[in-house]
Amino acid sequence: MPYRVSLEISRRRETRQQGWVRQQLPDELGECLTDSLCIGPDFSLLQTRYQPQRDLVEDSLKQLEQPVLAITLGLSGESMYRSRCGKELYFRGGYTTVSTFRCIQGERHYRCDSGVTQVRVLIGAEMLDYYLGSETTCKLLLGGEGGVQQLAHHPTTGISQAYVNALLRETENESLDKLQAHIHVLNLLAEQLRYLDLQLPKRMPRYCQRDIEKLDEARMILETRMNERLTISELAATVGLNESKLREGFHHRFNRSPYRLLLEVRMKKAWQLLETGCQVAEAAYSVGYEHPSNFSAAFSRFFGCAPKSVFGPKCLDS
Repeated sequence: MPYRVSLEISRRRETRQQGWVRQQLPDELGECLTDSLCIGPDFSLLQTRYQPQRDLVEDSLKQLEQPVLAITLGLSGESMYRSRCGKELYFRGGYTTVSTFRCIQGERHYRCDSGVTQVRVLIGAEMLDYYLGSETTCKLLLGGEGGVQQLAHHPTTGISQAYVNALLRETENESLDKLQAHIHVLNLLAEQLRYLDLQLPKRMPRYCQRDIEKLDEARMILETRMNERLTISELAATVGLNESKLREGFHHRFNRSPYRLLLEVRMKKAWQLLETGCQVAEAAYSVGYEHPSNFSAAFSRFFGCAPKSVFGPKCLDS
């Protein structure tokens, strides 16, 4: 009989260098650990190494905050996941598995004679929606029995392995370059989407001239009221569009979400203020941030440099 453990109870957790978090089963079960790293609001990277002393079953009742798409590259060994409704996913060395999860309520099975090494990239629904659109994201994430489905299982390609190797090298650096990490993740996602039989939207919904005017009005509101905490529902109500049409209209008209456009407007305005000699805190408040530390983090992610590195005009002695 396999040894059965509860994933949430039995794993011990510790934070390691460069932001990695290790979760590990008791040593008497063998080397059974998973290292995870959050590389963005909707991107996570996991490395799993399991060499149990006996056949092992891990029970999990984890609830997810949002559905995720998982790209799993099996480097060695074999394992299996069985959901509560009996749906089974298989992972093995040399193969890539693309799957989606709305919850993780099931069992992970490991054999004592099969040391398992896997790399898994998790991509959240919001990020998929931004790049693929809501219709395609729904097709990807909302199917499957018991909150889980397998979308693809095929031999790992050389290009996919190269993207993962580059991602691992980047995340092991002392100073994580999030831009490069995001690029590697998106390259891997784009490569895997080629294997999926998806009918991507071929055309955008039609917008009449009045709708275009309302979208332009919404953009003007974001630009002139960037220092206010506007919600999508408030913005939609102000211009007379429903929330769904506002979101889709922004992608159609401006090729970005309302949030992304607001972020760009805020960051560009902040740069202008800092160039004129404005203090960091003052610039933060001027573009709608309540806490300068949050502003500094957002500014650094957007431009790749800290706000303090943007110097205003200098007076030169003649």
